[in-house]
Amino acid sequence: MTLIRQLDAPSMQLEHIHTRCFDYGWSEGVFADLLIKPHHRTYVFEVEGEIVSFVVMTVVAGEGEILTICTDPDFQKRGLARMLLQQVIKALREEGAESLFLEVAIDNPAALRLYESVGFKKTGRRKAYYSRKDKPPVDAHILRLAL
Repeated sequence: MTLIRQLDAPSMQLEHIHTRCFDYGWSEGVFADLLIKPHHRTYVFEVEGEIVSFVVMTVVAGEGEILTICTDPDFQKRGLARMLLQQVIKALREEGAESLFLEVAIDNPAALRLYESVGFKKTGRRKAYYSRKDKPPVDAHILRLAL
């Protein structure tokens, strides 16, 4: 059984997945702080009751921004991030939002292909945006999706 739902309570699973996906994963405390803020949302994809993919975003004044999106490496390449993106886009359109933004590392071509395939366009670049443990910082593309 699989399910996409909005998360309303902190989960250690988010920290675990995020740490597996990024050089500097967010702590459970960061996720807990985001969940209590009024404009933040977290959607999760569950398989048999376990979170395996999630997106954290904010929505303010008709604009959404994806702060992070990731899928447990054991569940990647199954379209879960695409399904989460589609859920986010659907929800924002139903609310009348005008756009959705995110940043993606320039050295992550798979993510860039995913975002471009659902209609995101490059609008700018952030120099040295993503820190790396054993490498120099990496620039990020700023992407925008008109809703």
